[in-house]
Amino acid sequence: MSINRSIFRAAQLASFVLMMVVLTSIVVRADDKITFDDNVQPLFRQRCGTCHNPDKKSGGLDLTTYTSAMQGGSSGVVFEPGDASSSYLFKVVNHDEEPSMPPDSPPIPEEERLVIRKWIDSGILENKGSKAAASKKKKFDIAMDASPTQRPAVQPLPARLPLEPVLRTKSLNACASIATSPWSPLAAVCGQKQVLLYRTDSLQPAGVLPFPEGKPQVLKFSRNGSLLLAGGGRGGAAGKVVVWNVQSGRRLMEIGNELDAVLAADISADHRFIALGGPQKVVRIYSTETGELLHELKKHTDWIYSLEFSPDGVLLASTDRNGGVFVWEAATGRDYLALTGHTAAVTGVSWRGDSNLLATGSEDGSIRLWELENGGQVKTWNAHGGGVASIEFTRDGRIVSIGRDKIPKIWGQDGAQQKAVEACADLGLAISYCDETDVMLVGDWTGEIRAWKGADGTRIGGISTNPGTLAERIAAAAVVLTERTAQIEPANVAAAAAGVQMTAMQTQVDEITKGKVTTDTAMAEYQKQVDAMTAAMVELTKVHAQAVEVLAKLEQGVPAIQEELKKATEALAAAPDEPKKKAVDDISATLKAYQLQIENQKVEVAKVTTAIAEINQKIAAVTVQRDQSKTTGEQMAAKLKEMEPGLEAIKKQSAEMTAKAVAIKAQADASAAEHARWQSEVTFVASLNALLDVLKTREGALGEVETQIAAAQGKTATDEQARRIHADAHGAMQKEVDTLTTGIASADAEYKALQTQITTRTEELVKQQGAIDQLTKAVTALSEAVKNAKAAVDLAAGDAELAAAHVMLTNTVQTKTVAMKSMQDTLAAMTNEKAAWEKAGLEKVALMDKNKVSIAAATPKMQELKVLIDAAAKVVEESNKVVQQIQAQSVEKQKEVDAANIEIAKLQGIAG
Repeated sequence: MSINRSIFRAAQLASFVLMMVVLTSIVVRADDKITFDDNVQPLFRQRCGTCHNPDKKSGGLDLTTYTSAMQGGSSGVVFEPGDASSSYLFKVVNHDEEPSMPPDSPPIPEEERLVIRKWIDSGILENKGSKAAASKKKKFDIAMDASPTQRPAVQPLPARLPLEPVLRTKSLNACASIATSPWSPLAAVCGQKQVLLYRTDSLQPAGVLPFPEGKPQVLKFSRNGSLLLAGGGRGGAAGKVVVWNVQSGRRLMEIGNELDAVLAADISADHRFIALGGPQKVVRIYSTETGELLHELKKHTDWIYSLEFSPDGVLLASTDRNGGVFVWEAATGRDYLALTGHTAAVTGVSWRGDSNLLATGSEDGSIRLWELENGGQVKTWNAHGGGVASIEFTRDGRIVSIGRDKIPKIWGQDGAQQKAVEACADLGLAISYCDETDVMLVGDWTGEIRAWKGADGTRIGGISTNPGTLAERIAAAAVVLTERTAQIEPANVAAAAAGVQMTAMQTQVDEITKGKVTTDTAMAEYQKQVDAMTAAMVELTKVHAQAVEVLAKLEQGVPAIQEELKKATEALAAAPDEPKKKAVDDISATLKAYQLQIENQKVEVAKVTTAIAEINQKIAAVTVQRDQSKTTGEQMAAKLKEMEPGLEAIKKQSAEMTAKAVAIKAQADASAAEHARWQSEVTFVASLNALLDVLKTREGALGEVETQIAAAQGKTATDEQARRIHADAHGAMQKEVDTLTTGIASADAEYKALQTQITTRTEELVKQQGAIDQLTKAVTALSEAVKNAKAAVDLAAGDAELAAAHVMLTNTVQTKTVAMKSMQDTLAAMTNEKAAWEKAGLEKVALMDKNKVSIAAATPKMQELKVLIDAAAKVVEESNKVVQQIQAQSVEKQKEVDAANIEIAKLQGIAG
């Protein structure tokens, strides 16, 4: 009974201890940092591990590890970082929703629920070094308010690059990818075993970059536009990523060694990482500095179709043929988000410039916008019937896309279609938008690439994925040049003939115009004269009227004077006398005077009348001349009007003929320039290839010298190793000799110290023996005294004093005997110690002798090693001289390589 009770109490104690351990790991203070590893995982394993483990996964949920817990279950993500009240798992654990957990049982203890709540509210930390996840309840702002990258100080454009295609095929091939530079009027398109560069402001070729690894499948410019990345290869055989310097066209690096073609790739904004993927379903992230594979991301279940780093370089998004969209931490390769929603292959992914919004396009026909706080869909719309093939964010936040409906489209972030341009000839395959020139490039399955102006949707031309060879271009330019040159002379003759005809007619018109001007001038002069004479006649008419009026008045006064004269005459006749006679004479005189005035006035009236008649004659004559001039002018005007259409026609014809001649000459000049350009390109390519051959030869020579340096340095290292072996042996031996010498000195010092101790001890032993001898004599005398005292006691029995004396002497003898024994023991010990010292001294002497023998034996060996060391040092010195000589050659070879690079740069227009 007592045993059972003990067992029961032990079990109770064990349970209590276990419970305290669990609670200690779960329950935390308010100021502690709550993490999954330290606090939540033990709780989940205790309370939930039976059902939610990797084997059982009830409801598709595994809570035994942080990663599996973050993936959620069949119903989706179960945690909302920063908000426990919105987290599905907490609501069912807290019995706020059904099905409650644990099922058919009370909620887990309050303190444990508090741990879970605090963990979620504090950002679902995995461990003490984790950073809190941002709250997913934050409202997402769709407006872009930041620039993705800084515009470079120098526009990243290619210098002069070869335009000779690597491969010219009989027909076009579908272009899998088009890329445009973020800061330059430059585009890159896929060709067969080559990448073709074009200017987007002129649609003229800007360079050819060989890709002998196979067919490029994906092209990406770096965020600052200085690098161009191409991924591709040979399907089912090999794949890799190549990076070029855009300015020089030089291949900078090769990354990856895939067993199939690379279908998706990108380079991070800081150029630190390159990510790639393809049919192998694995996203691989490499270091550009070392070429080392850093991470393999293996969550995709089908071919990887697209991937892209965020402009800020923090995240990486990738998509696959099964509709999967995953977001990763670029630097660590850790899972960040899984974006679910597409029901078919996700063919394209693109980040908005501020890295806060991600766009994906799918064969399900939709474009979806995702925010990166919690992976929520911001907007979804059906973009292309049959499926989306390619999408891209523009710098200003619009989206361009193409798909199986063949129609390139431009969208706002609200899903509103802003523009749709002319349909492609076949299914759309790739699209890219050049922000620098507002040009949208679209490729279809036929291999045709068309260019549109984004502002108004005007088609401005196209570019080719299969351009002609330089020889073909020269031949074509020569044909055009010949045709246009032959058109120059006929055009000039026709223009000259039209010019002569126009000049003749213009001369005739000018003469008539000049005559009309003369006639109009004469008519104006005649009119001026008519006007002047008419004005003069008006004045004369006034004078004539006044004169006639005066004459009439004079003539009216005559009858009265005549009547008066008659009466006076009759009166004189009746009664003549002097007064009457005088009156008759005065009246007669007055009458004569009136009559004279009348005659004079008549003469004046006649003069004015004559002047008026003369002016009227002149007016009539001048009027006739004026009218004749007017008639002549009108006839000339009619003639000019009649000639005007013919003159305009001949002028127009002459201008057209001249313009045609000028245009033909300009076309011929342009053809000549084009012909010369392609001939110049042939010369350039030949010169460049010659310089590249020189560079290759010099780099080969430099490589040989560097190989020689490596070999010489290897020999030097070997020689140095041999010297070091001898030196180490000599050093070890010298160390041993030094140790032996030190041992001799130490042994000698110890020997001398021992001799000093032995001498001192000998003296001490003599003194000690003397003392013992004296004490022995004293004890002997005392023993004799004890015998005598005993005899006296025996003789004087009962004598107390004698008895006491006897006891005292006896005790004294015993004490002295003990003292003498102690002194004898000490003497023996001192003697033994002295013997030990003497032995040690002999050992030291023997050690010194041995060391001296060893040193004597080592000395000739060390001398031999010294000879070997000196000889090896000379060998090393000679080897170093050889290395230095070859290094000097390497410096010269490097100068030759640098000179070749400078010449190439000059030829390309990079260096002055």
